[in-house]
Amino acid sequence: MKNYALLAIAAVGMLAACSKNEVTPQTQPDVIDSNDPVAVEFGLGNPAALLTKGSGTVGGVAGENNWTGEEELYILGFRRLTTPDYTNAATDAFMWQRLAEWDVDFAGGSADTPTAIKVTNPDTNEPYYYGGGEHDVYDFYGYHVDDAYYDADTDTNGGEPVPVCEADRIYVPVKIDGSQDLLVAKADPATDIQTAIDAGHTQAAMVAVGNAYSAYAARRGVQPNLNFRHKLARFTFQIIPGSASADEVQVSGIRLESKTDANLVVVGAATEDAELADIADAKSWLDLRLVGGGSLADTPAVTMDYADYEADAENKDNNRTDVGESILAIPGEAEYQVEVTLTHRDPDIQTDVDPVVKTINIANMQNAAEGAPTDAFTAGYSYNVVIKIYGLEEVEITVTLDEWKDGGETIIDPDDEDNAPTVE
Repeated sequence: MKNYALLAIAAVGMLAACSKNEVTPQTQPDVIDSNDPVAVEFGLGNPAALLTKGSGTVGGVAGENNWTGEEELYILGFRRLTTPDYTNAATDAFMWQRLAEWDVDFAGGSADTPTAIKVTNPDTNEPYYYGGGEHDVYDFYGYHVDDAYYDADTDTNGGEPVPVCEADRIYVPVKIDGSQDLLVAKADPATDIQTAIDAGHTQAAMVAVGNAYSAYAARRGVQPNLNFRHKLARFTFQIIPGSASADEVQVSGIRLESKTDANLVVVGAATEDAELADIADAKSWLDLRLVGGGSLADTPAVTMDYADYEADAENKDNNRTDVGESILAIPGEAEYQVEVTLTHRDPDIQTDVDPVVKTINIANMQNAAEGAPTDAFTAGYSYNVVIKIYGLEEVEITVTLDEWKDGGETIIDPDDEDNAPTVE
């Protein structure tokens, strides 16, 4: 006799709050022109809205979206040119591949105050200083790749990234495993001029976009703020029981299929809106892991209690159990495959159950928040996948899409033999 594992997968897509993060204004007072050298000072976006953790490669608490002080941020700076050519950027740059130092107290595991970084010139062991000439105007960039840097020559991941320089762009080759967050930033002169004005730097209004960033602009309170933006789509997972038989099983694995190889454009004509470039077609399964990097199968069972769930009838739609941390995938697809593996809670029952694989599709989202993309899963957006467990009975699929801002939902119910894993 055949049994069936009954799951309902709800993909809840939450609109990412990664668009225009607030920036921290520099606090130096208004100054007048002088011949004294002026140091380059960097600020970062609000630490409470910047970094989404992957599945545990960086410390932190599940669901948090902030810096912990363990992230490596690489900074690049270039004298602004009418016609940029980055072929020899590694030797011509004003600031090349400098690893930033955190200038903030991360007591308690994460920064709870506006965050800043320091970048030291290795030749002088001092800060970088703006040049004093009228053409000494600079642009600044930053990126974070965790351990996703990919060296094709050695077929390995990790280590210090080695950017590739071409005439019109600079990029870092990456290969993701679902746990890394890829971030890119470019300082925006117009934004930072307004930030300085709002902070009370009266002379900042004299700074034109073409003058920032420079010693002239810095003396008027205008310094670069690097607002990092996510370049991957995030998938989080929760479970709820659909019947009493759900108490008999446990979730022992969740995977999502994604493309994995691409080039992260750090500098180039479209850096402000850059997506991953040169994405390879090949796909791999990315495993959901726990905060700290552990496997679902190696942890205490992810189980359910149907009686407790039903007892809280008014809140049961939101009474969900978080599973793992998140999977960060290459965006741009209209659909992804999600695989869920169940095992029996009783260790004496060794029945094999085939994993359930279901497609989540962006086109199923209804009542999306204004501006939310509906044609593809998008970088900077977080999609919460809710898995409804009915035990070893049959298969039913429910897909809902929710956003960090309300995104609505849709239901798919393909109750057919093709979706039902059999048990011998």
